[in-house]
Amino acid sequence: MTSEQYIASSKQGLMNARSYLQIPNWRDGISAVRTCISYVNASQIMFNDSRLEERLWILNEVQQFAYHDSDAGGVKDLATWCEIEYNRILSTYPSHVGALRALGQAWLSKSQYWLAKVCHEDRSDDDDDVAECRRYTANYVEARAALIPAVDFFAQAFDSASRQNCLTGELLAIRAEACMSLGNVSPTRDAQVHFKTAIRCLRSATRLPNYQLPSHLVQYVLRGPHRPGEVNNHGYK
Repeated sequence: MTSEQYIASSKQGLMNARSYLQIPNWRDGISAVRTCISYVNASQIMFNDSRLEERLWILNEVQQFAYHDSDAGGVKDLATWCEIEYNRILSTYPSHVGALRALGQAWLSKSQYWLAKVCHEDRSDDDDDVAECRRYTANYVEARAALIPAVDFFAQAFDSASRQNCLTGELLAIRAEACMSLGNVSPTRDAQVHFKTAIRCLRSATRLPNYQLPSHLVQYVLRGPHRPGEVNNHGYK
């Protein structure tokens, strides 16, 4: 096949694969997505800066598969391919809001596996000293290791979007969720700065025209920062 035929086949294959995400046996579509990736690689489109929007579309489609079941850890080879390609975009366009946000989302999705483990072992009746000690155990450390880059990429996306006058409520909300998740698994001395950043983001989002916060986040605007330990399998409560 020619390069254009590889590209066309990969796009069609990814559009067809979307239907798998609507069924319980969605993993049956992974082999089709891997075939699409092989076509994309053969086409060399990912090295063509004049086709950036197509590259972003392809990456978005693959990343949906990569983290469709993030609580189970995601599909590692798909996730790695997306991470490499988003970083390739950033090597040319270091302030690209879409690529920065996508990498933030990828790391936030990676954290879900560890946050689910944290939620399983967390007990609300523990006293503060016991809860604080638990924050230095393996699952909390692994969760922070994924959430720190998530928060960093979302912060970079926020800065770039602010400079480019394209800041959205969706970006503010997801940055807030990442910050709350990181605060929930951080030692107390570090947690409040993340909670306060989250609340600032949510309050900024409420001031944007034509944007409404998701219902599960509205409570935090009214309630303000909370104490560490309120963790569910999404990293916040």
